[in-house]
Amino acid sequence: MRKAIVIPARKGSTRLKDKLLLPVNGKPIIAWTVENCLKTDIPVIVACDSQEFVEILKDYPIEIILTPSDLKSGSDRIAYAVKDKDLDYIVNVQGDEPLIEPRDIVKLFDLLKNSPVATLYYPIEKEDDYLNPNIVKVISDKDDFAIYFSRSPVPFYRDLDFNQMLKILTPKKHLGIYGYHKKALIDFSYNLKPAPIEEVEKLEQLRFLYNGYKIKLAKVSKDTVGIDTKEDYEKFCSLVEKEIER
Repeated sequence: MRKAIVIPARKGSTRLKDKLLLPVNGKPIIAWTVENCLKTDIPVIVACDSQEFVEILKDYPIEIILTPSDLKSGSDRIAYAVKDKDLDYIVNVQGDEPLIEPRDIVKLFDLLKNSPVATLYYPIEKEDDYLNPNIVKVISDKDDFAIYFSRSPVPFYRDLDFNQMLKILTPKKHLGIYGYHKKALIDFSYNLKPAPIEEVEKLEQLRFLYNGYKIKLAKVSKDTVGIDTKEDYEKFCSLVEKEIER
C-alpha cells in the first residue's frame, strides 16, 4: 500500500490573515501541523502556493511541492501535487489542523481499505455547537457511511428538544480531514463538476456523495479545533502554553 499524508497550504486566508504563518511559541502553525503528521511515520508532502512555506519547512524530512495559487480547494491542491506520483492512498490533513491525533490519521488509512473516501467525526454534545453554521454536521447510515453533510442542524429535531434528541441519537461534528483512493481524488478534481448541493452548502465533500461515492466515517479519539478565527488561534496558543508549563 503506497501512501502519503498531504498537507495543502495556501498563504491567503480570508477570516484570519496568513493564519498558517502565525507564530505559536516561536513556530508557525504550519510547522506544528507538519510535526504532528510526522509522528505517524508515514511520508508527508506539503502542497503549497508560496515560497515562504518552502523556507519555513525546508529542514523537515518532508517533500514540498509548489502549486498554482488559483486552485479552488485543498483537495484540488493535493490532486495537483500527487497526480503523477505512484500512490494508492492519500490522507488530506489541513494545514490549520495542528491538533489532530496522529493515531486518528492512521485510522483513516485503515478505513480506505474498504472505501474510496473516508473522513472523521466527533459527537456533538452542546446545542450551541449543533446550531452553529461554522460547525459542519454529518449524518450517517447504520454502517457509518455518510448520508449528508450540512452547516444546518441535521437531522432536525421537529417534535423534540435537543436533550430529548440526544436520547435517540448523537449528532456528529465533521472534522475536515479526509482520506482518498488516489483514483477518487483525481476524479473529484479533474472529472466531476461542482455539485448543486456543494455550491449551496459550500462543502466540497458533497460532490462525492452527489456522484455516488461512498464516504466511510469513523469517530476520532478526541475533539479537535481547526484554526479559522482569531479566537481559535488564541485557544491554540493557550493550549501550547499549558503543555509547556506541565
